[in-house]
Amino acid sequence: MKKQFLISTFIFTLTSCTKGFIPEYTNITEPVDSIISYSSHIKPVITQYCISCHSGSSPQGNLNLINYSQVRSAIENNSLIQRVNDPINPMPPSGLMPIQTRVLFDEWIKNGYLED
Repeated sequence: MKKQFLISTFIFTLTSCTKGFIPEYTNITEPVDSIISYSSHIKPVITQYCISCHSGSSPQGNLNLINYSQVRSAIENNSLIQRVNDPINPMPPSGLMPIQTRVLFDEWIKNGYLED
């Protein structure tokens, strides 16, 4: 009985371990069908989910996201995309944004960071 408990605990521990990653977007129901630009698509997401903590004179994590160059820099330094897609330590802290919203960032990068 004790051996079964230890084996079950070991298996549970192994299967419950996760780490942050950029997920594959294979379960998206609606494809992105337009050119993604900063002012039309990315800025509204940043405004809705990020700006309340990442703006002002002392932004959280010392990360300001109030303009195009700051958002682009945060993406190019790998901090923004990693945190937006991290299921363990997501940004925003309340939980992952909808996958359709997170995909906008990938499409924006693919489009060459269009500013509008």
